Amino acid sequence: MATSSSSLPPARAPAKRNARGAGHGVLWARGGLALLGGYAVAATWAAGLARLLPGGAADTALIATMLSFLVYTAAAIWAFAARSTARAALGLLMAGALGLTIAWLLRGGSA
Repeated sequence: MATSSSSLPPARAPAKRNARGAGHGVLWARGGLALLGGYAVAATWAAGLARLLPGGAADTALIATMLSFLVYTAAAIWAFAARSTARAALGLLMAGALGLTIAWLLRGGSA
């Protein structure tokens, strides 16, 4: 009597590796961009907004710090939403440069 091969599980082919071989590396790179790049962008925007907003120094620093949490969130989302890691880095660099430019242009004479 012949046994049926249907009771045996089908043989699986070995899993294919990513052709570029950078699956986890890209994820770590974007995570680092989100963490460190987002922090840098948020810090530059906090400094720029503190000088841009009207009011007393303590009030504007507090409001700018609270707004920088939104900037940090947007920067972290951008780090993972961009088409490529290079485009994510370029976008974060441009956003940070804009915040730094605002802070530099509006710098005061006293510290």
